[in-house]
Amino acid sequence: MRLDDQPASARVADKITALFGSWSFIVAQSTLIIVWLGYNGYAATRWLSGEGFDPYPFILLNLLFSTQAAYAAPLILLSQNRTAERDRVKAEHDFDVNVLSLRALAELLSHVQDAKHQQGLLDEISRLLGDGTPAGDGPLDEG
Repeated sequence: MRLDDQPASARVADKITALFGSWSFIVAQSTLIIVWLGYNGYAATRWLSGEGFDPYPFILLNLLFSTQAAYAAPLILLSQNRTAERDRVKAEHDFDVNVLSLRALAELLSHVQDAKHQQGLLDEISRLLGDGTPAGDGPLDEG
């Protein structure tokens, strides 16, 4: 799966998750909380018998945090799942590149003159490839 092939909703989820995990979001949210608590604390001391904007114990603020958490958690999980999928695809690609490299190395080592040394190196490469085929049975022994 290429990054260009992602649905728009997945890209939006990644951007929102990146925003939730940024310092600018933490600073902005902390500033909002401090202002909110300051205003309501001031309103509570000024008008003890009256109702402030968000009466104690800040019911509307708790509702906003609960709503934010309800949306943030699934978006974060979606982003983590997509990151895991990208990592899996990258790991498969890396494995394929490593296999091709080992096969190229085996081809180069097939030109080693000492037959015993050559067989030992080819067996080790075959073991690393994990294909279970003894190196002496492959096409590299033709030369």
